[in-house]
This record gives sequence, structure tokens and C-alpha cells, in this order.
Amino acid sequence: MTRKTKLNTIVVTVITLILVGRVSFTNPSKVVAIPECNAAGVTNRANYQSDVIYQLMTDRFADGDLANNNPYSKSNSYDPSHTDINKYFGGDWQGIIDQIDYLKNMGVTAIWITAPYNNHDDPYLENGTYYNAYHGYWAKDFFVPDEHWGDWAKFDDLVATAHNNGIKVVIDYAPNHTSQTDNVEAGALYQNGTLLGRYDDDPLGLFHRLGTRADYQISKFEYQNYALANLADLSTENAIVQDYLNDSIDVWLSHGIDGIRNDATLHQSDAFRTVFSDHINANPDPVFHFGEYFISTPDAKYDDYATSPDRTGIQILDFEFANTARATFGDFSKTMEDLKNMINYTADDYTYENNAVTWLDSHDKSRLATIQPNREISHAALSFLLTSRGIPVIYYGTEQYMTGINGDAGRTWMTDFNQTTTVYQLIKTLSDLRKSNPAIQYGTTGFRWENDNVLVYERQFYNNIVLIAINRSGTTYNISGLSTNLPSGNYNDYLGGLLNGNNITVGTNGAVTPFGLGPTEVGVWEFRSPNATVPQIGTVGPTMGRSGNLVTIDGDGFSPTPGAVYFGSTAATVQCWSNNEIKVIVPSVTPGPQNVTVVVGENASNPFLHKILSGPQVQVIFHENATTSMGQNIYVVGNNYELGDWSSSPPSIAFWNPNYPDWYLPVNVSASTTIEFKYIKRDEAGVVTWEGGSNHLFITPPNGTADTPNFIWQP
Repeated sequence: MTRKTKLNTIVVTVITLILVGRVSFTNPSKVVAIPECNAAGVTNRANYQSDVIYQLMTDRFADGDLANNNPYSKSNSYDPSHTDINKYFGGDWQGIIDQIDYLKNMGVTAIWITAPYNNHDDPYLENGTYYNAYHGYWAKDFFVPDEHWGDWAKFDDLVATAHNNGIKVVIDYAPNHTSQTDNVEAGALYQNGTLLGRYDDDPLGLFHRLGTRADYQISKFEYQNYALANLADLSTENAIVQDYLNDSIDVWLSHGIDGIRNDATLHQSDAFRTVFSDHINANPDPVFHFGEYFISTPDAKYDDYATSPDRTGIQILDFEFANTARATFGDFSKTMEDLKNMINYTADDYTYENNAVTWLDSHDKSRLATIQPNREISHAALSFLLTSRGIPVIYYGTEQYMTGINGDAGRTWMTDFNQTTTVYQLIKTLSDLRKSNPAIQYGTTGFRWENDNVLVYERQFYNNIVLIAINRSGTTYNISGLSTNLPSGNYNDYLGGLLNGNNITVGTNGAVTPFGLGPTEVGVWEFRSPNATVPQIGTVGPTMGRSGNLVTIDGDGFSPTPGAVYFGSTAATVQCWSNNEIKVIVPSVTPGPQNVTVVVGENASNPFLHKILSGPQVQVIFHENATTSMGQNIYVVGNNYELGDWSSSPPSIAFWNPNYPDWYLPVNVSASTTIEFKYIKRDEAGVVTWEGGSNHLFITPPNGTADTPNFIWQP
């Protein structure tokens, strides 16, 4: 039984009890004049299923202010010819503002911009080449804007302009590290211009000082404690660092950002990620939060990657999707059947597959137009991206067929803003479909016809259906024996023949009249169901939180007249209500997985799983001295949800032991709480040995982090 099947068994059982009247709901308080939610535009910051995100490198997109191109007149820093890929090119926030119509007309509803905070100013000399922080990943001061992009007034102008044009603003944010350990600032960290410490002068213990991780060092401890590419690794279990990062993201949230892309989450501990996401989700208007957990395909880290949203509340940038799709449409090393298999197994492995942020091009990869120069095949690839499950990202310049043999080479200057390219029109058209049809936003994926070169699949959310046929090859295939859940009738290609798609006819039994699917042809056919008569939840965001947090529920059929929302059997306080969106305050319920349901009259919706934490989260670093046999690891279990409620199966994350027999691990737990716990040993076969003696007691801190005593194993 898959992870998702187990979860679905639980929630289906509960909803069945609801419908037959065997669960008695707590009566919701009577609410007078509940305001109407605005389900469109930028007011929905928690859920992005109806959005198309456009990732742009601020420095490479457009130059709107020549005065900030080289603000400190540094040598080896700025290249006005836009040829030296390692120097600043002059793009800025004013440039984005100047091109807002270009973005809006393309159907873009969210922009993901370069990390906006102040980066290391001086060029970094390595092997005779000068490198600069144009990409935003060499942080210096997380609290202030980078002078190359603009000041606070210009950032506020960017956010306001984007919002006025129906576009959300997502910032890149890299809490894992600062800059190089050996640059002129020694990876210095500042707060509002005040120096806190350097890698080589660190009295506050702000940095891990273990050196750069080598390729052969692949344990969790090594990924999360060694430096990434010689970048000074922040000690996120240090209370000063945890509070610094929480406070800094609050600054950017106060300036109206709508989402966060968290860089290098593979290199951050689960405890830090969970505390950080809990802090963000407790914001009065929480935003969508996704992270870069970098994997290959296949990868031994896949299970940890796939389950990371369940543990931390941070959604994934979908490398599994990208790796498979790039191989399928790029060098053809995978087939369309491989693509189908990936969609199927991730549907089982991802609890929230429609929250996964999907992509084909990125700043760390060779561009698709380089690995696949046939533009018609690229069109097919982008059609798949824009109609598949998840939230699609378009990398800047993809719509202009920009090339690059690797990630760095693809970070070139945006020279053309042509609104007539086929890709530009394709993005616009399929963005409109995504906004209008819940099947693309929330639907499951069923496969109807496939071979090595052709995939015909169907997205369905209740009675809303979109059928897509894609041929990546130069051969025409006769599509016969095809069946669909589309109602009988004639269907025009939604793309209007843009990619040579034809109209189809569906019979009364769902049989599609055979048709030829030509070389690199793409056809899209949709059915939008009339207004739903029963509530249908498509998504709930954030997926993790605690009592008192604001949660947004999107879907269909909620009716204009407010009903009730339940977490388990406890009613939530409704903040606003519309036919497609509801916002509620999470009630006080038992921590753990809870089923969210919408009830209107006698009709209850499908359940949606939401994880409830015990309270505001802090990090506690647990310590234990214990000898183990080969294959055994140390874990902690205790008397609250975050510690497993005394369950040893499955255990939490294995402790680290760089100085055996001393073991330690940062763990997220509820703040200001007396916890009871014990340590266990668990071997590779799952055999558990419990520690003897009395339970350990510890009072968790009200904020920040704290260390337990170094306990000794009790026989």
C-alpha cells in the first residue's frame, strides 16, 4: 500500500462517517455578514495552482536605471556589453516594471525574482577569473535591498505594479549560507549594516566551520553541516541565526511579497526548515513557500525528497518531473512511457502533487533549446509542462528560444521581448486554460493512449476534464481505440491549431473517433462543468500549520451562501467565503493530520489532509552518548506529536554522530513546553531497543533554540 493510499483510507473513512451521521460536529459559532473572498488575482497568496510562474534573473532581464549598474564603481564588476557572464549586466527592478505589460500579456501571474537582499559587493577572484553576485546567492545582509536592483521605494513600486497587473511576486531566499569563506569579507553576515561576524572571526558561532562538502560525502550530516561550494554555511541551530532569518523574512513579508523560493533546502536540517516554515505560516496572511531540494534521477535521496513537504511544510521544486521531462523531450534518452510512469509514481509518492513546482529550464541547467534545437519538439515539451499536475515555471527567455550549454551559459541578457513567438502565444493560451478549468489546477492524471513517442492523457477534477495529445516525433500516428471521460460531442482544439491540433468527436460511450496525430502535433480539448452543486476541495494552503493560523481553501461548488468548514470534527472560524475560495482560522484541535472538509447544507466535500503542529515551533538540539552495533542508529521519541507521541514506528530522523559515541540532532518541537522523551536504537531491519530508566524531561525555549544536556544511554 502506498503512502497516499494509506492516507486516503483514513480520510475516506472519516468522510463516510460524516455523511451517515456517525460523527457529531461541534456547532460553528454563528457568523454575521461573512465577507466574500476574492478568489482571483493576488489576494490568494497561499495557493498557486491556477498560476504560471515566470522565473527571471533580475540582473539579466531589463535595465531600467543606468545609475545602479555599478553602484560602487568596482573594477571587474560590470560589463555594459553583456558578454562576460560572470559580471553584472545592469538589470534591475525598474527594468521589470518597464516590462510588466510583456509579462502580463504572456499570461504570467507570478514572477520569481532574484534574491532581493544585499549581496557581497566585491568581485571574487578564483583561478584568474572574477565572479560577481549578480545571481543573488552570496548574501551579505538579509535585511536590506541590494543596491544593484534598487532601494526600498523601488521594491515597493515593483510589488505594487505587479499586483496592479494581477501578478504575484515570489522572492528567492537562501538561508543556508552567505558568501565565500575566503573572499575579502570572509563570508561576513550583517544586519541592517551592522557586522555580526565573519567565517574567520566568529565569536557568536554563526557558521559551521567544517569546510566544503566533497562529492563523496553524502550523509545528511555532511549535506547539512558542510559548506556548499565554499559558501560560509550558516549554523541554523544557533538561536541567533534562527532569529535573524525569521526576522529578516518578516521584513520582506511586510513589503508585500506573495511567495518564497527557498534555496538549497537539501542543505538545511528538517528542524530548521520546519521552524522557518511554521514562522512564515503563522504570518497573518501566509504565502506559498517552495524549496530547492536538488536531486538527480535516479537518486538515493528520492524518498527523503518526496516526503520533505510532509515533514517541513515546504513544497518541492520538482526535480523528478524536470529530469524526466528534459530527458524525454531533450535528448530522447527517455520515452513518453517513461514520462507517464513518472507522473504515476509521483502521484503515489507526493502527498500534494499539485503543489509541486514544475519546470523544464532553470538557471542551473542547460537550456532546453540547446539540448533540443527542434522548436516544434520544444513546443510539445512546454505543452506538457503547462497542462501537467503541479505549478509550472517558465524560465526567462524560454519564450524567445534562448540557448545555453549549461546553467551559467544560459544566464544571458534578455535581448528580445517579441510577443508573437509561438511559445509566447502558447504560454498565454494555456495560462488562460489553467485559470479557467479546475481540471488543470487540481485534477488527477489518467493516461489514455501511449507509445514511445505519443502520450494522450486526461486531467480531471470531478466533471471538469481536459484531454491532451502530444506527439514528440516526426511521424504521424493513427490514434484509434481512444476513450475519454469527455461528454459526447464535438470538441475544437483549445489551442486553435497553434500546434496543428485538430478537432475531435466523442461518442456516447466516450469513444473518440480515430484521428491522425501529426509530427510534433499537440491537441488540447476541454470540458468545463457548469457550477458544481456540491463542495469540491481542490487544495488547502498552507498544508501545515497550527491552531490560530489562516488557511485558504480553493475549489468549486462552495456556493455563494456560507456553510461550515471542519478540521476533523471541529468547526473553524470563517474569515471569508465565495463559491471558489474560503479562508478560515484553524481551530484548536489535536495535533497531527486532520481532514479538512467543507459542509454546505447536507453536502460534505472531499477531505483534504492538513498537518497540525502542537504550537509555535522551536529547535531543540538533543544529545545522547550511546554505543551501538553495526547498522544501528539513535532516535528520539516522546510525549508530543513532533516526537511521535511515543511511537517508534516509523521513527523520526536518525541522529548524527560525527564524534561517536556522542550523538546529536536538531529537532523541531513546541515552544515553552515541558517534554518527556527517551532515546531508542533502531537497526536496518527495524528492530527497536528502548532506553531504560525514567523519561527525560526538558523545558523547551519560548523562541530560538536550546540544547538538552548530554544524556548517557540508560540500560
